[in-house]
Formats: sequence, structure tokens, C-alpha cells
Amino acid sequence: MTVVGSFRADLLAPLLQELSAQGRCGEIPIRGTSMSPTLLPGDRLRVIRATADDVRVGDLVVWVGQAGPIAHRLVGWWKTRGEWQLLTRGDGALRLDPFVPGRCLVARAVARVRAGQVRRLDGVRVRLCGRSRAAASLFVGLIVEVWDRAGRCAGWHGC
Repeated sequence: MTVVGSFRADLLAPLLQELSAQGRCGEIPIRGTSMSPTLLPGDRLRVIRATADDVRVGDLVVWVGQAGPIAHRLVGWWKTRGEWQLLTRGDGALRLDPFVPGRCLVARAVARVRAGQVRRLDGVRVRLCGRSRAAASLFVGLIVEVWDRAGRCAGWHGC
């Protein structure tokens, strides 16, 4: 999983809120390879504060889980128990992430910084490419899920 740098996760949302109020974005370091090749270890991700209402399928989002902040692509939505859940997956990962409650979302990526070069991630063309990547990512994730379940059920009759 692509974990964003080492810092206190509980302070991320308030910090981004304050920066957004000032018209600025935050920049966080990337560790891990699950978003490869879009994000690589050592890249920095420029983010703005976001809620579930602010993001669209295909966006790179940052949410806070038990392991800390995670940066993955939003590939879909799912409603469970009256609450919308985010369905995310790393571009370089095989499996979909567990559902993410919308309240855990803290940011949306607007740019990637690699070796001093800034690549915007919030332009129309890039967001359209992100949507097509999300569709492919969701398809692959669902195929892997079905394959996993079929493999578990192949050896016994309790499925």
C-alpha cells in the first residue's frame, strides 16, 4: 500500500483544512509501491482538503486507516448501512482495498512532485485518464476477487 510519510495521522485533516483556508495545498511524501508507476517512493503528493462530496471516481485520494494515511485511486462507491463507502485500489496493486468510510477521507491529490518536476493531477485530461484507469482498476480488482473466492470454494462444498 502506498503510505504517505511518517507523521501524526490525526493532525492531517486539521492541517489540510487550515492550509485550504489560506488557499494553499499540503505536500506529503510517498512511501510504498502500490501506486506505481503513478507514484513512486520518494515522490511528493500535493493535496487539498477534501470530503466525499469533493472527489470523483478516478481521483487520487488520501484517507486515514489503521496503518496511517493511504494514497490510492478512487475506483467506485458502495452504500452500506446507510453510509457511502469509498472503494479504492492502488494502481500497482492486485486487490481492491477494504471499503473506506467516507468520513475517513482527508484529501484529494492535485499534483505529483518527482525529482523537482511537478505534474498536475487535477486537469480535465488527467482526470479523464484517471477515470479510465479507475474503470480498468475496478474490473481487474473484481476479477481477482472472483478468482480468489472461486479458489477458496473449489475444495469444499460449504460456499
